[in-house]
Amino acid sequence: MNISSRNILKILSITLLFLLTVFFCFMVRQELAWVGTAFFLAIALNPAVEQVARVMPRRNRTLAVTTVFFVMGMFLLLLLTMLIPPLVRQSELFVRDFPQYTNQIVSGSSFFSEKVRDLNLVNRVRESQNQLFGYISTAGGSFFTIIKGAFSSLAVGVTVLVLTFFMLVEGPSWLKAFWSVVPGKRRDRLRPLVGQMYGAVTGYVTGNVLTSILAAALTAAMLAVVGVPYAIPLGIVVGLFDFLPLVGATIGALIIIIAALFSSLGAAIAMIIFFAIYQQIENHVLQPLVYGRTVAMSPLFVLVSVLVGAGIGGILGAIVAIPVAASVQIIVRDLAGRQAVTSAKKTAS
Repeated sequence: MNISSRNILKILSITLLFLLTVFFCFMVRQELAWVGTAFFLAIALNPAVEQVARVMPRRNRTLAVTTVFFVMGMFLLLLLTMLIPPLVRQSELFVRDFPQYTNQIVSGSSFFSEKVRDLNLVNRVRESQNQLFGYISTAGGSFFTIIKGAFSSLAVGVTVLVLTFFMLVEGPSWLKAFWSVVPGKRRDRLRPLVGQMYGAVTGYVTGNVLTSILAAALTAAMLAVVGVPYAIPLGIVVGLFDFLPLVGATIGALIIIIAALFSSLGAAIAMIIFFAIYQQIENHVLQPLVYGRTVAMSPLFVLVSVLVGAGIGGILGAIVAIPVAASVQIIVRDLAGRQAVTSAKKTAS
C-alpha cells in the first residue's frame, strides 16, 4: 500500500498541531482553570439572569447581569458581616483554650480520654499540640507571605468574576453566532442535545450550592443546640466539604464528630445521630428534589468520573466532573440512538 507524500505531510501536520495544542493547554492550565470556573458560574447564574431580564426595560441583559451581581454581592456582604465576627471570636477562643482541651483529653474521665490513655497516645496528643502552636507561630511570622497570598487569591477571584460577568452578558450573542453557522438539519438535532446538557450542568451546580448551604446551616444550628463550641466555623467546614461529591459529606461529618468528642460523649452521639438522619434525607429527598432528572448517572459512573476529575484538576476537577460526565453521557446516548435508528433502517431496507 503506497501512501502519497501529500497524505504523509497532512498526517504529520495534524500530529504537530495536536502536540502544540496539548503543550499550549499545559502552559496555560491555570488560566484555563479560571475560565472553566467562570464558565460553570455563568451557567449556574444564567437562569437567575434570564428571570431578571424579563422585568428589565427592553429585556436589557447587561442591566440584568449587573443586578444579579449586585444582589449576590449584598448577600455575601451581609453573610460575611454576620459570620466573620463570631468566626474570628470563636477561632481566637479555640486557640486560647486548645491547651485546656488537650489536658482534658489526656487526664479527663470521659470515654475518649480513657481510650487515649489505654492506647498510649498521650505523647502523640502532646506532640500534636506543639505542632499546632508551631504552625500558628510560623503563620504569625510570615505576615507578608499571608498578605501576598490574600491579594493573589483576591486577584484570582476578581478575574473569575469579571470573566463570569462577560460570559453572562455576551453568552446569547455567542450562541446566536454559533447556531448561525451550523447547517439547518444539524442545528435541529443539536439544539435539544445542548439544551439537555445545559439542564444537567445547571441542575447539578445549583443543587450542589443549595445542599451545601443547607448542610452548613443545619450543622451549625445542631452544634449550638448540643453545646459544642465554635459552631459557626465547624458548620462552614461541613458546607465546604459538602461541595465534594460522594465522600465530602462523610469527611465533614467525621471532622464534626471528632470535634464534638472534645466537648462530651453525649454531644458526639447526638451529632452521629444527626448526620445519620440528615445524610439519609439529603441522599433520598434533597438531592432527587434539587437535581431532578438532570444528572441521571449510575453510582459507578459517578465514582469513576470523580476519580478522573480529581486526578486531572484536583478539588475543582472533582466538583465539575459530574456535570461534565453527565454531558458526555448525553452525547453518547444520542450517538447510540442515532446508530440504532440507522441500523434499523438498513435492516428494513
